[in-house]
Amino acid sequence: MQDLVTLDKFYSQLLLCFLLILPSMSSAVEQFQIQSTTSNSNDGSFNLSWKLPGDSRIELQQYQQNENDYQTFYTGKDSATVITGLPDGDYNYRARLINTDGGLGDWTESISVTVKHHSLTRAFSFFLVGAVVFAGTLLLILFGSKTGKRR
Repeated sequence: MQDLVTLDKFYSQLLLCFLLILPSMSSAVEQFQIQSTTSNSNDGSFNLSWKLPGDSRIELQQYQQNENDYQTFYTGKDSATVITGLPDGDYNYRARLINTDGGLGDWTESISVTVKHHSLTRAFSFFLVGAVVFAGTLLLILFGSKTGKRR
């Protein structure tokens, strides 16, 4: 009878330890996610970032609507990447951890970024405003220096 009580106490303590350790392990896995600096980009560039637990690596994938599947474009230990030069379109990103023993984690929930560049009309209007400011500054420098020399 004494052995049965001791064994019951041992299993109760083992279960308690398991219940205390399990939430901390699962929260570390749940906290892994990727983030983007924006969900809409006007110039085809943005940053993706994440926090790696321990000595893990990350596999980062991109999906564009005109492709059939996700494409891996980064595997390593960095904590961020800069995406540039993308044409207009909708892009999805997901990641998973690669443990030190090579084990693969689950994919994160995908994040979406829409790239829609400024129209040509808007770009040319910015250029025109810049040209007018440049010409005005140049005229001010040229005629201002002549006026200053006469005095």
